[in-house]
Amino acid sequence: MIACIETLTQLFGMTLSQLYANKEQVHFLHTQYFVEGAITGACAVPEIPLPDTWLPWVIKTHNKIRDNEQAQQLFDVLFSHFKHVLAEMKSAKMTLPNYAKFKDANESFELEQYCKGLMLAHQSSESVWRHAWQRMQKNEPEAAPKLAKDLKHCLIVFSTFADINAAISQAKERGDDIEKLKTSLPAIAETLDATLTQYVTISGKLAQHLPNQFETFEQTPQNAS
Repeated sequence: MIACIETLTQLFGMTLSQLYANKEQVHFLHTQYFVEGAITGACAVPEIPLPDTWLPWVIKTHNKIRDNEQAQQLFDVLFSHFKHVLAEMKSAKMTLPNYAKFKDANESFELEQYCKGLMLAHQSSESVWRHAWQRMQKNEPEAAPKLAKDLKHCLIVFSTFADINAAISQAKERGDDIEKLKTSLPAIAETLDATLTQYVTISGKLAQHLPNQFETFEQTPQNAS
């Protein structure tokens, strides 16, 4: 579906928000909130995935794209956003979008969609995370316990806000104090930016044990057709 990957490296043109302003252009995509979360998750994979890996994560219905021109515009915007998120990660400026705010268990759709997209990206790239983890354990085993604890914490927080009511139901099934959980949710939500930063930091530490992954990503557009 990518007609010419060189054009996807442009960082100008239509933004993701502008794309979503035209419903005819995006009816085959997941919500903008989900897409932004999925792209953030893709950028945070220790070994940066190529577009043909992460693009399917954001597309809801593949057979609704009108023609190659529409596909090209779509992928241009998505890839530009991907590059933008990567740049934010490299400059340590990662925060959740302004819309991704916790209100209550039934009124946090945007935040839930963002976290669902992020968790889909993580779950879809678990083999890459596992490979990087194994390399880290071999090269730096003393770092593993803390990284494991921190990564588990990040995933628990993201999965909780990906489906808040489901998290409450699961807590009830475990016999946890669900009223305490409900009361704690606003305070936990306040830590989401720090949790995202921690998640990206963990990925960066794991990426150090994967040789040449950034060079491979940058060279691919030149070699693709």
